[in-house]
Amino acid sequence: MEASLLAVLGVVGLAASVVGFSARRLRIPGVLLYLIIGAIAGPALLDLVNPDELGEFFTVALEVLVALIVFEGAFSIDPEGLRRTGRVVRNLLTLGVAITFGLATLLAGLLGVVPWGTAFVFGALVVVTGPTVIGPLVRRLRLNDRVESVLLAEGVLVDPLGAILAVVVLELVLSGLQADPFLWAPSRLGGGALLGLAGAAAVWQVQRIHREADERDSLLLLLGLAASTFALAEILLEGSGLTAMAVMGVALGSGPVPHREAISGTQDALSRLLVAAVFVLATAAVDLSLVSALWPRGFIVVAGLMLVVRPLAVWLSARGSDLTRRERLYVGLIGPRGVVAAALAAFAGEELGAAQRGPELTALVFLTILLTIAIQSSYAGLLARLLRVEAMRALVAGAGQVGRRGAAQLAAGGHAVLVIDTDTEAVTRARAEGLQAELADCTDAEALGRLGAADVALSVGVTNSDQANLLFSQFMRSTGIETEAHAVVVKPGSLEAFRAAGVHAVRRDEAVATAMMEMMGNPAIFDALTHDEQRLTLEVPVGGSLDGRRVMDLGLPPGVLVVLVERGAGELVPRGDTPLERGDRLLLFGRADAVRGARDALIALT
Repeated sequence: MEASLLAVLGVVGLAASVVGFSARRLRIPGVLLYLIIGAIAGPALLDLVNPDELGEFFTVALEVLVALIVFEGAFSIDPEGLRRTGRVVRNLLTLGVAITFGLATLLAGLLGVVPWGTAFVFGALVVVTGPTVIGPLVRRLRLNDRVESVLLAEGVLVDPLGAILAVVVLELVLSGLQADPFLWAPSRLGGGALLGLAGAAAVWQVQRIHREADERDSLLLLLGLAASTFALAEILLEGSGLTAMAVMGVALGSGPVPHREAISGTQDALSRLLVAAVFVLATAAVDLSLVSALWPRGFIVVAGLMLVVRPLAVWLSARGSDLTRRERLYVGLIGPRGVVAAALAAFAGEELGAAQRGPELTALVFLTILLTIAIQSSYAGLLARLLRVEAMRALVAGAGQVGRRGAAQLAAGGHAVLVIDTDTEAVTRARAEGLQAELADCTDAEALGRLGAADVALSVGVTNSDQANLLFSQFMRSTGIETEAHAVVVKPGSLEAFRAAGVHAVRRDEAVATAMMEMMGNPAIFDALTHDEQRLTLEVPVGGSLDGRRVMDLGLPPGVLVVLVERGAGELVPRGDTPLERGDRLLLFGRADAVRGARDALIALT
């Protein structure tokens, strides 16, 4: 046993360490490489990973690994996106599951690939898609928010439902039609949901007591209580663990969690290790000779799942929703099976045994996973472009307050946004606010090329340098005739240079003042300030006598506003109670004569 465990550890560690690099270089899904490594390491070839030698540890390890993957996937679901697509996802989890279960069973049974009893188990196993495959796919393709939300939410939430359905059907096949399985399913769903909510409440309570926990403490709190909740659920209600993990993850993902960005980054690395372990272990249980023996009927079953069953289930589930026909078609043609199907197939095949063609069932599910991932990932990008369901990519140069706010608004509007800056602290702040941000120079053409500038439809330059903004905008316009370039101009005299280059430019003071007046909701003030030909913007340095004084206490003339405070390398839009600091530069906006008078008065105080 010890030698077998060490061999498993070695294979999983090797797979997790090399697959990420290899998959990017070969441009294929990492899961496919895990399947290949698992098959090579299994009993059919090298015999490094042998489920028979692992005994009960094999089943327990798969259960725990899948549970943590489900929790991580549920935690990463966008709550807002889930609310927008809730109806479609709900239908996919009910009507979609029923259609997939019924038609998949008919395909496997009518074609005689496995006996009817085993065909029912196959139908239950393939109702799941899976976040381990869907997640990397949608992140790579940058789909629009509706399509992405549907695919991600379905992939996470259908896993516990599919697992429970598979266990119920397996019990019926093994023991005959009895009342117990029908009571078993609702109790596991309801009990698991309650335990998942209790686990989330425990996390929030600990966070409320220990408010100063750092990133590592917060991560250990989440993973530790997730593992404890899963164990408690399985002890109290065997089979309810995955439901508890899904509910706990969604609840925590919708609530306040300190250091969320750092936790998500660490969880992503952990998830890759867990996925490697599950696929290597599950694939090792597959008899490769049985996979090849499935030709041609088993391949017809998988083709029917991809081309008939999945599109029909999605189309009926999305009726009456705001998904367009193109979006429905895309979701219907993307449904690769993942980690839960692989793990449960290994378990079900062992339980059914040779008499009920259990090994053939495991091989058929393995074939389904292999073909759906390989085929659908190969055409997913092309199909997204043909059906025009990709999110418009936007690149924002400048991770200051203005850049972060603009990026957040673009992301809320359905854009796939990347923020770049040379300031490490600014990039860290952007990531903490949930934005995708990279450390890069916006004037470095090579760096912009690596970041995918050729695919950007909208660029925004909001650095503190007009020269950097102009160079960035000119480069972005040169990458394609359809790229739309916008920029904020710091010095009014540079405005014409931007416009001559075809850049949609706005002076920073006008942009800030306009946004401020719109937020104030006072049309009279807004019109007076934005249509007065004699308006003026001036910068005023803050000296020692103004240090600590609030904006509202400056005694500015009527019609003069402090629209921006430059502090060090950053900027902030002030409120009346914003305190000033020595070294700040105030941007005053209003009628020319009033602004000049205000400037002279403030300079006299400094």
